[in-house]
Amino acid sequence: MAHAQAKPVEGKIFTAPVIFLLHVAAVGLFFLIIRYMYGIGAVSNLTDHMPWGVWKIINVIVGAALVCGGYACAFTVYVFNQGRYHRFVRPALLLSLLGYSFAGFSLFYDVGRYWGLFNFLIPKYWQANSVLFEVGICVMSYIAILTLEIAPAIIEKFADMEGPVGISLNKFYRFLDRFLFLIISLGVLLPTMHQSGLGGLAVVMGQKISPLWQSPLVSLHHLVSCIAMGYGCVIVTEFVLTDEYRDRQYMHLLDKLATFMKNFMFVFFILRMSEVLRSGALPLAFHYDHISFSFWAEMILILLGIFYVRDENARKIPRNLFLGGLFTMVGGSLYRINVYIIGFQPFKGLSYFPSVPELFITMGMISLQLAIFAIIIKTFPIMEKGDHK
Repeated sequence: MAHAQAKPVEGKIFTAPVIFLLHVAAVGLFFLIIRYMYGIGAVSNLTDHMPWGVWKIINVIVGAALVCGGYACAFTVYVFNQGRYHRFVRPALLLSLLGYSFAGFSLFYDVGRYWGLFNFLIPKYWQANSVLFEVGICVMSYIAILTLEIAPAIIEKFADMEGPVGISLNKFYRFLDRFLFLIISLGVLLPTMHQSGLGGLAVVMGQKISPLWQSPLVSLHHLVSCIAMGYGCVIVTEFVLTDEYRDRQYMHLLDKLATFMKNFMFVFFILRMSEVLRSGALPLAFHYDHISFSFWAEMILILLGIFYVRDENARKIPRNLFLGGLFTMVGGSLYRINVYIIGFQPFKGLSYFPSVPELFITMGMISLQLAIFAIIIKTFPIMEKGDHK
């Protein structure tokens, strides 16, 4: 479990980008105060017919898929026993923990009567036949597992403390190390369940979702695409946070991750197009409306992600790896937005576009996550250095 070469990132914590992110977060928090003072209708365009707006889709459904780097890395390192990718695990786990935690928090301001969410903790109110219940249980459990998985990095920061506190921390560290196999097993199982469960929500919505996205395999679509997006997130994060790829020291590692990403995204593309053809929905893609435009934008983004990492020669170019990961993330995100917003039509003529406060709250929460991530990696041993050849 130990990351002997992991250490805090050097430099001051409150840099200009972090301060900028905190300012954007402050604007979002301001509108959150308005939301709690005057109700959800004062800051959103949500209606009874369109209760799933940009908050739930971006912060929960899209956000949970984008931060699946922890899931993808755990699968690669521990299930496939590819230990050379261990340097990517902790940053991916930290992003996953922050993403899922903020996804849970977003439900409190997304739901009109937010106090009713506490009923979820009372067993007598549980609905075991509900897809949302399964997703909620898995997400809450996964947050706990992610906390345990990232805990060693926190403990290592204070490992040299003397006295009862230091002794207790080291005992807890050894306890985590002893049960690592169980923690990792749950860390792989739970995302598999709730990511497919998020797709199951679309199945329940039936004909309210356009045939371009509605499919009996929509749960599989969500699961396969989230793994590709997780690899993409790891690749993009590495390029943003480190400069070690200028001398291509770790390019061979990102090459393999990009190969995994490409393969999963190619499978996703084949599954998507097969279902569109099978259901006879392809003519809807040529109606020249906003739905068909969004469908083709999704397909182009997915194909661009595959194209940039198409072969070994392409993957030798750092820019291609970055763009491949970025387009994979954006394409997978647009797929989820298409399913739950663009392609969601409870009745003909219904339209929804997020209000300015909705957008600022969304950007504010994303900015706050990124700022906290930057602060943590500069304070705790998250990023790993060293030769992995």
